[in-house]
Amino acid sequence: MSKQTHSDEKLIATYYKAVDFFEKNKKHVYTALTILVIAIAGIILLVNRNKANNENAGVAITLIKRAYENNDFQQAISGDTLGNIKGLQYIVDEYGSTENGQTAKLMLANCYYNLRDFDKAEKYYKDYSGSNPVLKASAIAGEASVSEARQKFDEAGKSYEKAAAVDAKNPFNDQYLFYAAKSYLKANDSKKAKDLFDKIKKDFPKSKYVAESEKYKGMLNLN
Repeated sequence: MSKQTHSDEKLIATYYKAVDFFEKNKKHVYTALTILVIAIAGIILLVNRNKANNENAGVAITLIKRAYENNDFQQAISGDTLGNIKGLQYIVDEYGSTENGQTAKLMLANCYYNLRDFDKAEKYYKDYSGSNPVLKASAIAGEASVSEARQKFDEAGKSYEKAAAVDAKNPFNDQYLFYAAKSYLKANDSKKAKDLFDKIKKDFPKSKYVAESEKYKGMLNLN
C-alpha cells in the first residue's frame, strides 16, 4: 500500500468520524453556533453604540465649551436654562464611559474646583480613566490642587510629582515639578523642595520656571 493511499484512507476515516460526531451532537453544535453568532452581533452592536455615544459626547462638549472657556462654570455644569445645550454633568452621566465623556469629566472637575466644591472636584479628578496621557496627568494635578486648597501640602507635592511622571513628553512636566516644589516648601520640607528646584534647572534648562526656582531656592533654610 502506498503512502498516498494510506493518507487518503486516514482522511476518509477522519471525515466519517466528523460526520458521525455532527449527527450525534448537531443539536449542541447548532446551539453553540447560535450563541457565537449572538455574541458577535452583540459585540458589533456595543462597538457601534460606543462609537455613536463618543460622537454625541464630542458634539455636546463643543456646544458647552464656550461657557466653560468664559469661566461660566455653573452654566458649563448645568447647560442652558432651556435645555437645548447639555451641561458637562449630563455629558458625564450619559457618556462618561467614552473617551470624550472622560474629557468632559475632567472639565467637570475643573468647574467644581473653581466653584470651590472640592469634594466633587476630587471625585471627578480621581474618576478620570481616559487614555490621553496629558489629560491623565492633568487629572492627577487636579487632585494635587484640591490637596493644596485643603492645605495638605505634602500630599499635594506628591501628587504633582506623580503628574510629572505620567509621560516624559508632557509639556507641562516642568510646571508640575515647580508646583510640587512649592508645595513641599509650604510643608516645611526644604530638602525635597530644593531637590525639585535643582531638577527643573537640570532637566528643563529653558523652562520659564528655572528663574522662579532660583528665587525660591534663595529663601530655603537648609540648616
